[in-house]
Amino acid sequence: MNQFELLVNCVENYSHVKNVSSDKVARSFYEKGIFQLLLEGYEVYCDMDEGFFIGMIDGYVENTTDAEQNDYNKHRERQSILPKVLKEISKQYHMTKIETIRAFYASKTGQNFAQDDTGYYNKTAEELFDCYKKEIE
Repeated sequence: MNQFELLVNCVENYSHVKNVSSDKVARSFYEKGIFQLLLEGYEVYCDMDEGFFIGMIDGYVENTTDAEQNDYNKHRERQSILPKVLKEISKQYHMTKIETIRAFYASKTGQNFAQDDTGYYNKTAEELFDCYKKEIE
């Protein structure tokens, strides 16, 4: 797993578990320093799986389901496509990983992507990158 995959997987899993859109989870992770914690942990434990890093967050944030019905069920689909988009954004706009993930989830494209009902999770990496690019340029 690369660093973008790690960050996205953690955001999307918490979105699903907490029944909160992933753009809000990403903003919270940024503000609380969880992205930095994950990247520092990755440097030391790069061969560990996603479960290990989720456990790291569990030590920092309570991990329980708050809602009876979860409205963010497409987290696996988002996890599979978003790292490709983030790599392209990072490369094109010369951003760090944390800046990239923050910028994406703060954008209208990222906010739409975070919602199951918009269907943005069905877009290809190229389509998402184009949406993001048109929005910011």
